[in-house]
Amino acid sequence: MADADTRIVVLLVDDEIFSWHLLQLALPASRFKLHYTGDVNEALLLADDLQPDLILLDLLMPQLSGLDLCVLLKHNPTTAHCRVVLISGFTELSTAEIQAAKADGFIAKPLNAINFLEKLEQQLDTLRLKRNDNNYSANPS
Repeated sequence: MADADTRIVVLLVDDEIFSWHLLQLALPASRFKLHYTGDVNEALLLADDLQPDLILLDLLMPQLSGLDLCVLLKHNPTTAHCRVVLISGFTELSTAEIQAAKADGFIAKPLNAINFLEKLEQQLDTLRLKRNDNNYSANPS
């Protein structure tokens, strides 16, 4: 019997391919299973199908804003548990707007590799804690 894939599933939704290339370089395939789309409708389908641990979501997308997409993802019972981090060069985004969309974080563009990795590690630490809590709840000693 094959071991279950324990890699962290990350979905990047961004109409700029550069972010995808940075993500591929920054996150090793041994720890992360990466998926990408530049299309909002495909993002909804992929998120529903993949149940990613982390969704990195560009704020300014052609069809629908990242804030609106985040709201849709967080109100869908199938994807509500996914951590969603908004990424954007638009730095005027307020904490209230991020919280209203129920986003779990924000990373400013341009994506600096070191800053990007630090912010991702913060999100992954939260994800690990959540996974450990769920494992403990399911298997108390």
